[in-house]
Amino acid sequence: MNSYYKSIIAVKLIAVLIVGGGCTENKNKSETISADSANTQQTSEKQGTTTSSIALTYDKKFDQIASVIAGIKQQPGSEYSYIDTTAAWKSFSKSFDSVWAAIDKKRFSKMREWAKTEHAEQYNSTTDVFYPFSGPDILNAHILFPNAKTYTLLALEPIGELPDIKSMNALQRQNYYNSVEKSLNDVFKKSYFITMKMISDLQKYNVNGTVPLMCLFLKRTGNTITNIRYVAIDSTGKITEEAASQKDSKSVKGVRIDFISAPGSTDVRSVYYFKVDLMDGPLRSNVAMTNYLKNMGTVYTYLKSASYLLHYKEFSTVRNIIFEKSDMILQDDSGIAYRFFDQKKFKIQLYGRYADPVADFPHIKEPDLRKAYESDSSKVKELPFELGYHWGTKQHNMLKAVKIKP
Repeated sequence: MNSYYKSIIAVKLIAVLIVGGGCTENKNKSETISADSANTQQTSEKQGTTTSSIALTYDKKFDQIASVIAGIKQQPGSEYSYIDTTAAWKSFSKSFDSVWAAIDKKRFSKMREWAKTEHAEQYNSTTDVFYPFSGPDILNAHILFPNAKTYTLLALEPIGELPDIKSMNALQRQNYYNSVEKSLNDVFKKSYFITMKMISDLQKYNVNGTVPLMCLFLKRTGNTITNIRYVAIDSTGKITEEAASQKDSKSVKGVRIDFISAPGSTDVRSVYYFKVDLMDGPLRSNVAMTNYLKNMGTVYTYLKSASYLLHYKEFSTVRNIIFEKSDMILQDDSGIAYRFFDQKKFKIQLYGRYADPVADFPHIKEPDLRKAYESDSSKVKELPFELGYHWGTKQHNMLKAVKIKP
């Protein structure tokens, strides 16, 4: 992050809450997925997400390690089955199951039912999801858009990698389980990650980067991870294997996590995460990311707990790209300021109750959004779950903007 970005954050945002690779164990067997690679390549190139240079393969070790850190028992024949018998893992798994069940009842199940009703077309669609300022939060994006072919997450948190479980002794594994629980405290309690805490938590000797948490969330939402690989966006905006971009100084590094949603499925889907600064200055000088975003196909954009960054002129480039590329934008008020929406181009539906931003953001005022909520409250729909900065207050809001077709 450059110094100008830091100064803007310090002066304007006060408390930044931006929400937000491969594994070292290589002894498990890899399998090739019997998928239609040609169709996968055609779809991906149309949506501007990948290239045919990245093959579809199934390496079981990734799913097995993800199961360990997600507190999920191993499948028969797994080389990690011995972990299931340890007292520390049993305690970790039992605690995780309990917390997950409670949150699923209170929040996740309500989100799923709401999405099925309020944006049924998008809920069932395979259209790609674009999630800037996401951190590792594939969880909420997957719940609200469970059938997307590709999810693209952009944020500042480190990429990281899955842990080398086999090299750990019992104490190290226990410490890792504790680190996982610590990293998830905010997202489970408040539904969002706090960037400064995440940057501290997601270090090499704790939970290393976003990869472990994204894998954990994919496992806990019923998926099987088929592969993880490090990728890069080259200067033309194309995604390649990271090794192929080593000589390209302008490339942007990231990770691709492939997964399937049903055992035996050949419908491989992907999560991409790129560590990138989306402020205008750094973004405009980032040729690779700029070209990638220009090449991006039609998407659904999701914004949550985004620190109100898109309210500022310093983030106009990514804001304009969102408007250009999105068939639908789903966000809370911390996303794009209401005044920027052209209601001749987007049909707006408001949900929940509007309240002034929390104390961390006293500089943010949206009188036009408040007026929209209050002027005709009969058109505002209920929001049956809590999500975002106003956790615990029942003062949550959501805005759905669907692009009006010519």
